[in-house]
Amino acid sequence: MDQGYRCPLFALLLFLHPPAPAWATGTQPAGGEGGDAGPATEIFHVRNGMGGFEVPVAQVERVETAGAEVVLTTIWGERLTGVLDPAVQTRPRAGGEAREVPVDPNGRPRHDAGGAALAGPDLLEFRNGDRLRVRIVDGDYLIKTAQGMQMLHRDQLRTLGLAGGSETAEERAQVMARFNTPGAMARGELINGRIAARSAYGQSLSLPVHAVNRVMFDALPADLTPAESRALLEAPWRLAGRTFHDRLPGGDSGPELVVLRGGRFLRGDLMGDGDLDEQPVSDISLEHPFAIGLHEVTFADYDRFCTAAARPCPGDSGWGRGDRPVVNVTWEDARAYTAWLSEQTGKRYRLPTDAEWEYAARGGTTTRYWWGSEAGTARANCAGCDGLWDGERSAPVGEFPPNPFGLYDTAGNVWEWVADCYHDTFANAPADGGALDKPGCGKRVIRGGAWSFPPQEMRSANRWRDFPSRQSDDTGFRVLRELDF
Repeated sequence: MDQGYRCPLFALLLFLHPPAPAWATGTQPAGGEGGDAGPATEIFHVRNGMGGFEVPVAQVERVETAGAEVVLTTIWGERLTGVLDPAVQTRPRAGGEAREVPVDPNGRPRHDAGGAALAGPDLLEFRNGDRLRVRIVDGDYLIKTAQGMQMLHRDQLRTLGLAGGSETAEERAQVMARFNTPGAMARGELINGRIAARSAYGQSLSLPVHAVNRVMFDALPADLTPAESRALLEAPWRLAGRTFHDRLPGGDSGPELVVLRGGRFLRGDLMGDGDLDEQPVSDISLEHPFAIGLHEVTFADYDRFCTAAARPCPGDSGWGRGDRPVVNVTWEDARAYTAWLSEQTGKRYRLPTDAEWEYAARGGTTTRYWWGSEAGTARANCAGCDGLWDGERSAPVGEFPPNPFGLYDTAGNVWEWVADCYHDTFANAPADGGALDKPGCGKRVIRGGAWSFPPQEMRSANRWRDFPSRQSDDTGFRVLRELDF
């Protein structure tokens, strides 16, 4: 967005609002037609590639210019980008009295916040970064999966993540559906071409799916104040128990993230059957919440970086790209990706520290694996885990159940680079969970085990090491994003 000139709202009001029409002052217009329309309410009508959106002026927090367009933000934290249509800024309403829209010295309308609360509203996020509180009207979604056609019902769903698609049916949007049941999801091609919804202001909408980034069902508590709603919508990671991602230039999405609170935990060989480099058991205190990748970084994520940065893409060992975890990347490659994400989003991305990684992988547990003390059957992708890909290759991310924090594949699939230099003891590790480093570090820590290693190596406490310049088909990484409070 152009960060140059910003036109305050009062100037827009003066420009956009001509003298009220006759029916707004109680005088019938000439010709009689429409003369019983009643008094007027002031609205903004924003038009963009998705259609027209109507927002009462009383619900508007600010309007800023961005070149030929405006960015309208409501008192509830919604955002709409487009062109204002001055011809429809005033419209009839059924009852009430005509009034002026009072404006404070900062150009913001003084308003009554009532009338726009929505009971348990859904949330739409658009690919241009806009967001809108709605109630989804259509309840069924038909997707074409690898196993065939599947009908998804609204009451089963937590989120729909959308990518691709076009205005015509030639290219349908790809969908990742997450269900209310923890860990349950479905991937495929969305057959529906539009999403029907009703805005918080009573407007019926029919929105093209290719313009929608994510649908979050029952996302917001029903009793939010405007200030509380704004805090959530402007920082969606604050939505408890839900994931989020940052927007990249051009409308693509960064890796999906989940917020972890941090706090105190015990790191190391709690079971007493690990390696010496998992000792001594340490009491770690992570002072600040952070967000970490829900999945290992995928080829789809990393290939986007390679294309943008004109870097050669790593090989996939013939297993396929897309939603498989990226492999054959060095520690420096992983850091370059986090630096690029930081540059693209304006947020602080990096590799997790050894302590942050173990906190996230344990998911609040103290057992050998996050699910218990036995490896079990088909709980992860490793050599001897009795899964579909055992000892042969990586699995697409998210094929196994998530840990209690909602993270996938923290045990098995591929090793994950972390920030720390490898030391054979925790004796000098920072108690605040910071990275343990040293000049000229020759080996970096990798965590989590891999498809090619036995179950013992995917214990939550287990650590391994590798040369930072080495590439391997069993090693990838996961990102961490620092949060602002």
